Amino acid sequence: MIGITLCTSSEARPFWQWVDRASAWEMVPSIRALGYPPHLTLARYPDLPADILREALARCVHEKPVPLTFDRIGLFDVDPLVLWLSPRNDQSLIGLHARIHESIDPALCDPHYRPGQWTPHLTIAMAIPANRREEAIALAAGCFEPFSLAFDIIESVSWLPVRVLETAQLRG
Repeated sequence: MIGITLCTSSEARPFWQWVDRASAWEMVPSIRALGYPPHLTLARYPDLPADILREALARCVHEKPVPLTFDRIGLFDVDPLVLWLSPRNDQSLIGLHARIHESIDPALCDPHYRPGQWTPHLTIAMAIPANRREEAIALAAGCFEPFSLAFDIIESVSWLPVRVLETAQLRG
């Protein structure tokens, strides 16, 4: 699997606190196990040549870093359950997502990451088993103190395990 991600270079303490809270229900803390910084996946493909990925990143490097405020916990109700943090609607994030799909035919992309289908999210747990589902849903429904992070790095990666193919700093 190949993806294009938007990462933060900050310590992202509030994010990691939520990761540790949510991963307590997982057999193995899935996000920490990635060994990869907090990120939003902008696109996901079964495979793509390196030059196509490089061109897509090159179209984005002149963008400014993207400051996002996360204001709630969401979930993908699949098995295993996935918990994620939801960013407030942000036009610069939507624009960056669109630029990727202007460079690479959206038909090549996983349908969940295509324009009009994509749900921007910052995953905090990917493998919550069915027997911990109710606790995870209660966490998602509970109080949430919004926090902000600036996302300033765009990368092409392959996974699993996560391997960075190309990286670029958003320079604005």
